[in-house]
Amino acid sequence: MADEVLHRFERVDVLVNSAAIHYDTWQQASEADLEVVGEALDTNLLGAWRTTLALLPLIRASEHGRIVNVSSGAGSLTGMSGGIPAYRASKAALNALTLMLADELRGDGILVNAVSPGWVATDMGGRGGRPVRDGAASVRWAIELPDEGPTGGFFRDGKRVPC
Repeated sequence: MADEVLHRFERVDVLVNSAAIHYDTWQQASEADLEVVGEALDTNLLGAWRTTLALLPLIRASEHGRIVNVSSGAGSLTGMSGGIPAYRASKAALNALTLMLADELRGDGILVNAVSPGWVATDMGGRGGRPVRDGAASVRWAIELPDEGPTGGFFRDGKRVPC
C-alpha cells in the first residue's frame, strides 16, 4: 500500500488510524480471555503502529504532516476502572504510542495527537450514540490544526482530556 501511495501521490499529508475491535463488556481483567486481548492489541494498537511505520517516510515528505489516532476515553489512565480490559488496555497503549511518536517526530514538524470521538452510533458503538458526524468532528479538528498546534495530546471535541 505504501508503495502505491508513493507512486501515485509521493507524500501523505494526514494519516488517521481509526481501527477498533472488542469492546469486551463481557470480560474482567482478572478473568480475561487473553486471545481476545491479543486480537484487540493487534488491531487497535499494532495495526495503527504498523500503518504509521509503513507511511512515515511519506508523512515526512509532507510540509504539514498529521497523524491522528482515534482512541477512547475508556483508554484514559485517569479514572481507569475495571471491565472491558481488551479494549481499555489497547486504547491506553495507543495513547502511549501517540505520546512517543509526538515526541520523536516533533523535530520533523509532524503533529501526532489522539482523539476520542465519544460514544458514536456506528456498527461497533450501536444505537444511542452521537451521530457519526459529531464524533468525526474531533478527527477533523486534529487534522486541521495549524503547524504550531499541539502535539502529543488527547482531545475530545477540540478540548484536551486526560490520557
